[in-house]
Amino acid sequence: MTPNFSLTLGLCCLIFGCAPSLYWIHESTPIPSCQPDRLPQWNDFVPRVPQDKRGAETAIRFLSHSPEGRLSIAFDREHSWVKPDLVEPKTPTLWQMSEQLLAHEQVHFLISCLVVRQANLSITPQDDLLEMLELTKLVAQRLNLQYDSATNHGLNLEVQNLWEAEVMRQFHELAVQSRSSTF
Repeated sequence: MTPNFSLTLGLCCLIFGCAPSLYWIHESTPIPSCQPDRLPQWNDFVPRVPQDKRGAETAIRFLSHSPEGRLSIAFDREHSWVKPDLVEPKTPTLWQMSEQLLAHEQVHFLISCLVVRQANLSITPQDDLLEMLELTKLVAQRLNLQYDSATNHGLNLEVQNLWEAEVMRQFHELAVQSRSSTF
């Protein structure tokens, strides 16, 4: 890293803030609702030059686990991609774009995880697991579309920050709720 880039990066941190607002809360269950049991990073995505103007895409698979009566999501590495110049940004502008886009993609993962964790708390032995899987998938897809629309795919930073805060609030609240229900 060149000295000018480091200085510029430091100034960007002072102006825009570098502390990530997103964090992960592990689930203490035999089958975690979300795989990986952490926030995705750029090294989880396949570098690819897109056919359109998008910088990345997060693909998620929805799974059911019949004997356990649980649902889960899995980050789909094969179909998740990022523009190569955003993986290792060479300029402060690209670095900032990369950080903002990664946070946007992480919220997509968090939304789907949140919906699955909520579903797992409500599933009873009488529920049709495949029906619950389809319903959960539809809810997560709808919320993710609403998120992209509201944030203009992460370009509206003010609305993006509101979504991040609300998703993290609900993620934390659900973690507290699930811990209290297991005791």
